[in-house]
Amino acid sequence: MPEALQHIMTEMTPWLQQYGYLILALAIAIEGVGIPAPGQSLLIVASLLAATGEMSLPLVLIVAGSSAFIGNSLGYLLGEKFGDILLKKGWIKADTEAKLHSFIGKYGLIALLLSRFIEGLKQTIFIGCGMAKMPLKKFLLGNTLATGLWLGLFGLGPLFIRNELTPILSFYHHHQHLFWLVITSLIIITSVTLCLIMKRRRAQTDTNGQ
Repeated sequence: MPEALQHIMTEMTPWLQQYGYLILALAIAIEGVGIPAPGQSLLIVASLLAATGEMSLPLVLIVAGSSAFIGNSLGYLLGEKFGDILLKKGWIKADTEAKLHSFIGKYGLIALLLSRFIEGLKQTIFIGCGMAKMPLKKFLLGNTLATGLWLGLFGLGPLFIRNELTPILSFYHHHQHLFWLVITSLIIITSVTLCLIMKRRRAQTDTNGQ
């Protein structure tokens, strides 16, 4: 096992062995309400422990996924109901709120997909969505997609790339903005292509109908 990954295992394994799924759930959930925590690292280690039989992979995925979704939703409700109080107390700075509003307004659902993988932003984006009054249905859709993508990458990914995990994570952390720019571009290109195909099919159907 690579040295950096072994270090994470050494640091996080005792916590999981002592507190089990509870510490995994708490660490992941509190990130959704703006509190930094090692939820992602714990998920990676829990996934690797599941590979050795020390933990249950289905339970790891269920606990991590539900905790992320619930924590993110609580962050949204916190921002929606108490955003003004957070600003007055200084817990959310005005310039941070302005940046969040701009980011959310510009990218919409894609903002949620991107934020779950960017340190710092993933602790504030959900509160920001609430403060920006993002429609609840839109938020729940984005939250579901972001949670599922994150869970697949960091919950299942370690099982398939155990030996290559450290260099991949190192590359990701150094180039995460470029990585998500490429992913976003691919999503946009795919969406536009599908829309064009559907329009052509509709046009052909209308022509044939006439």
